[in-house]
Amino acid sequence: MRTPEILRKPDDGSGSASEDSAVATSNDTVSEATTSGNDTGSTSSARPDYIPAKYWDEETGRARVEDLGNAYNELASKLGKRDEVLREEISQELQSKSTEGVPETADSYKFTPSSDVVPEGVEFNLDVNNPQYKQFNEVAHRMGLNQDQYNEILSLYVQNEVALIPDKKAEVAKLGDNAQARIERVDMWAKHNLTDSAYGAVVAQAISGEFIMAMEELIDKTGTVSMEGNEHEAHGPLSRQELEQMMKDPRYRDPQRRDPTFVKRVQDGFASMKT
Repeated sequence: MRTPEILRKPDDGSGSASEDSAVATSNDTVSEATTSGNDTGSTSSARPDYIPAKYWDEETGRARVEDLGNAYNELASKLGKRDEVLREEISQELQSKSTEGVPETADSYKFTPSSDVVPEGVEFNLDVNNPQYKQFNEVAHRMGLNQDQYNEILSLYVQNEVALIPDKKAEVAKLGDNAQARIERVDMWAKHNLTDSAYGAVVAQAISGEFIMAMEELIDKTGTVSMEGNEHEAHGPLSRQELEQMMKDPRYRDPQRRDPTFVKRVQDGFASMKT
């Protein structure tokens, strides 16, 4: 800072005033330089808002200039690419993520039901040769379902199918105390009066008490129907006369044609008459 002119020593003609003025000016300049230097040397540890935290060095209190430069160059490179290239890269990345966990082929899917899908004691076999099952696998693969998604969707179908399976014990109970005898009667009639394909259809549908009752009604309404030349067994418990007639059946008396189920039916019939 310069000294005001009024405070300078008058010039006596010897040049000392000029020298003094020069010294004062020099001192002022040094003082200002020193002050300016002190201000320049001071640093602040606070990060400016315009510098992201990841580019700020907390220890030195300075920006990571090199990292900033690299980031700028990378951004400039990406922005310089053509839009088509960017779209292709994004598409490939999405495609890669969408196919994670997807089997190589539709046949590679494996359904593994959990205990809450198929309860303990319930037998459920998935027919992998069923055309609809194969078609479902193909659609699942085309849609890009991974194994977990496949199991989740197929479990909904299986749960519905399991819910439709009748409770065997409850259905047998509908037929009363002689349920087994009634079931055997229907089976015996169907076996000896229907073709193999028709008999198979009856067996496939014989899953409810109501079906057995319907078959009994059908048998009764058709009257006496031959069972290998023998009169069919009466509905419900058999009489002594019917049991004796059954004993004449080759399935009972002929060792070569003896049917254990038929024999047991006769034995159980006689046993029930004693109680």
